Amino acid sequence: MADRTFPILYPTRPPADAPRSIPWSLVAPHKDRADRNHGQILERLAERGGLAPCELLAVLEDRPHRRMHLEDAIRQVRALIEAFELGAASVRDGAERIEATDA
Repeated sequence: MADRTFPILYPTRPPADAPRSIPWSLVAPHKDRADRNHGQILERLAERGGLAPCELLAVLEDRPHRRMHLEDAIRQVRALIEAFELGAASVRDGAERIEATDA
Protein backbone atom coordinates (compact mmCIF):
# COMPACT_ATOMS: atom_id res chain seq x y z
CA MET A 1 0.00 0.00 0.00
CA ALA A 2 1.36 3.42 -0.94
CA ASP A 3 2.02 5.93 1.79
CA ARG A 4 -0.59 8.62 2.30
CA THR A 5 0.65 12.07 1.29
CA PHE A 6 0.58 15.55 2.78
CA PRO A 7 -0.04 18.36 0.26
CA ILE A 8 2.29 21.28 -0.37
CA LEU A 9 0.51 24.57 -0.90
CA TYR A 10 1.76 27.15 -3.39
CA PRO A 11 0.58 30.78 -3.60
CA THR A 12 0.62 30.65 -7.40
CA ARG A 13 1.34 27.96 -9.98
CA PRO A 14 4.21 25.88 -8.57
CA PRO A 15 7.45 25.58 -10.52
CA ALA A 16 7.40 22.55 -12.82
CA ASP A 17 9.91 20.58 -10.74
CA ALA A 18 8.43 21.50 -7.34
CA PRO A 19 7.08 18.66 -5.19
CA ARG A 20 3.28 18.74 -4.80
CA SER A 21 3.20 16.54 -1.69
CA ILE A 22 5.40 14.63 0.75
CA PRO A 23 4.94 11.20 2.30
CA TRP A 24 2.69 11.40 5.35
CA SER A 25 5.16 9.26 7.27
CA LEU A 26 7.78 11.99 6.78
CA VAL A 27 5.66 14.73 8.34
CA ALA A 28 3.75 12.65 10.93
CA PRO A 29 6.59 12.56 13.51
CA HIS A 30 6.48 16.38 13.51
CA LYS A 31 2.75 16.71 14.28
CA ASP A 32 3.41 18.55 17.55
CA ARG A 33 5.49 21.21 15.79
CA ALA A 34 2.78 21.61 13.14
CA ASP A 35 0.23 22.19 15.87
CA ARG A 36 2.51 24.68 17.68
CA ASN A 37 3.30 26.59 14.48
CA HIS A 38 -0.23 26.60 13.01
CA GLY A 39 -2.67 25.76 15.82
CA GLN A 40 -4.11 22.87 13.78
CA ILE A 41 -3.52 19.15 13.51
CA LEU A 42 -1.91 17.71 10.39
CA GLU A 43 -5.20 16.25 9.16
CA ARG A 44 -6.88 19.66 9.25
CA LEU A 45 -3.91 21.35 7.59
CA ALA A 46 -4.05 18.74 4.82
CA GLU A 47 -7.80 19.29 4.38
CA ARG A 48 -7.12 23.00 3.94
CA GLY A 49 -4.54 22.41 1.20
CA GLY A 50 -1.37 21.71 3.18
CA LEU A 51 1.49 24.04 4.02
CA ALA A 52 3.66 26.34 1.93
CA PRO A 53 7.21 25.02 1.38
CA CYS A 54 8.78 27.37 3.97
CA GLU A 55 6.08 26.46 6.53
CA LEU A 56 6.54 22.77 5.84
CA LEU A 57 10.30 23.03 6.12
CA ALA A 58 9.95 24.63 9.57
CA VAL A 59 7.72 21.77 10.70
CA LEU A 60 10.11 19.14 9.32
CA GLU A 61 13.04 20.85 11.05
CA ASP A 62 11.08 21.18 14.33
CA ARG A 63 11.51 24.94 14.53
CA PRO A 64 9.33 28.05 14.40
CA HIS A 65 8.38 29.30 10.95
CA ARG A 66 10.44 32.04 9.30
CA ARG A 67 9.99 33.50 5.86
CA MET A 68 12.45 32.46 3.20
CA HIS A 69 12.75 32.47 -0.57
CA LEU A 70 10.37 30.02 -2.18
CA GLU A 71 13.11 28.49 -4.32
CA ASP A 72 15.31 27.83 -1.27
CA ALA A 73 12.46 26.23 0.64
CA ILE A 74 11.53 24.04 -2.34
CA ARG A 75 15.13 22.92 -2.76
CA GLN A 76 15.44 22.01 0.91
CA VAL A 77 12.08 20.22 1.07
CA ARG A 78 13.00 18.28 -2.07
CA ALA A 79 16.32 17.25 -0.49
CA LEU A 80 14.54 16.07 2.66
CA ILE A 81 12.10 14.03 0.59
CA GLU A 82 14.96 12.44 -1.33
CA ALA A 83 16.87 11.65 1.87
CA PHE A 84 13.73 10.14 3.39
CA GLU A 85 13.08 8.03 0.31
CA LEU A 86 16.69 6.83 0.32
CA GLY A 87 16.29 5.76 3.94
CA ALA A 88 18.24 8.51 5.68
CA ALA A 89 18.63 7.88 9.40
CA SER A 90 16.42 10.87 10.14
CA VAL A 91 15.07 14.05 8.66
CA ARG A 92 17.34 16.03 10.97
CA ASP A 93 20.40 14.28 9.49
CA GLY A 94 19.19 15.26 6.02
CA ALA A 95 18.68 18.85 7.16
CA GLU A 96 22.19 18.99 8.60
CA ARG A 97 23.64 17.77 5.28
CA ILE A 98 21.70 20.46 3.42
CA GLU A 99 22.94 23.16 5.79
CA ALA A 100 26.52 21.95 5.32
CA THR A 101 26.27 22.23 1.54
CA ASP A 102 24.73 25.71 1.83
CA ALA A 103 27.61 27.02 3.95
